[in-house]
Amino acid sequence: MKSLTCVQAIAELVTEKDLAEGRLYPPLNNIREVSIKLAVKIVEYAFKNKLATLHPEPHDKEAFVRSLIYSTDYEEFAVDSYSWPENAITVQTCKL
Repeated sequence: MKSLTCVQAIAELVTEKDLAEGRLYPPLNNIREVSIKLAVKIVEYAFKNKLATLHPEPHDKEAFVRSLIYSTDYEEFAVDSYSWPENAITVQTCKL
């Protein structure tokens, strides 16, 4: 039954335009959104059939799925600018 759920979810994501272009699946450039929609259907199936191990059941399953997706967007690790202390930028000389 789980695979039937996946097949139905993918079929629902194929548009009339996709079919007119001869596509049987959604375009690959939509893979992220298709994957999210597919994952939401699986989460719904798991809770409906008492297979889920996460409790309590998330109210907004799409938001839950999106919160778990890996992101390649990183915050900057370096400080935008840094003011050096005045004594750190003065030239130090050695007296012999």
